[in-house]
Amino acid sequence: MRTLASAVFALLALVLTAGALSAVWVEENLVQEQGFVALAAPLGDDPRFQAALSDSLAAEVVGSAGLPGRITDVIEPVIADAASSVTGSAAYPSAWNETLRISHAVTFAGVPAGTGDAAPAALSLDLGPVARLVADTAASSLGIDVPVPSDTTVDIGSFERGGLVRIVADAAGNWPLIAGAAGICALLAVLIARRRGTTIALLGCGVALIGLAGWFAASLVPGAAVAAAGQNGVAQVFAEGLAGRVALDLAESSLPVLVAGGIAVVIGGALRLTLERSTRS
Repeated sequence: MRTLASAVFALLALVLTAGALSAVWVEENLVQEQGFVALAAPLGDDPRFQAALSDSLAAEVVGSAGLPGRITDVIEPVIADAASSVTGSAAYPSAWNETLRISHAVTFAGVPAGTGDAAPAALSLDLGPVARLVADTAASSLGIDVPVPSDTTVDIGSFERGGLVRIVADAAGNWPLIAGAAGICALLAVLIARRRGTTIALLGCGVALIGLAGWFAASLVPGAAVAAAGQNGVAQVFAEGLAGRVALDLAESSLPVLVAGGIAVVIGGALRLTLERSTRS
């Protein structure tokens, strides 16, 4: 009976540990604005993303100008040059970080109950700050006012922001409770067990497997993200780049978990040998 109870508590501890580790990663890197900006900011320097961003913004700014065709043919190359040069300007990093902050706020704002305005995207990338920078640069070259597009958002993914994303964000914020429950279950599993060293070693094996699972899951992220990105060029490149950053961070975060599991296995094995020797003597 003690062995069965210990096994149940050990299994619960491992399930809760996996949930807590996942939740804390989501909370620190996606739900928290600072973590999201730090994770996604390097994408702004990626040449492939900059090219897609420039082409998209140039088309949006030209389309919002509302000028006759002949005039549009004249200003279009100027706006295209402005869009291309913006990514190399001193003001671009600040505008890109502001884009990420606004996008994060929109994504995790949730949908008020009863409004019926379910947002169709898991992430809405609002390019307003960079679009304003392009419009201002083009206006300086042309000597005329260039309006900023009224809608500068790019939707990525197809989840309802007020649904799954909001649920995940709320669950991630509860990671201390999940971690605490995991610790209590692990402690009970060890205290109840007839062979505590063996139980600690088995818990260590479970933790190591969680680390390996995280490493494997990281390799699946890029493919899943690209498949869900949609047809927009900016969305595809951003989703691919962000997924790569997520995969790298997940893989790096899985290594300490794997090492911790290995240490627990060694401690459990050493404790079992020590207890066996003391029993024999």
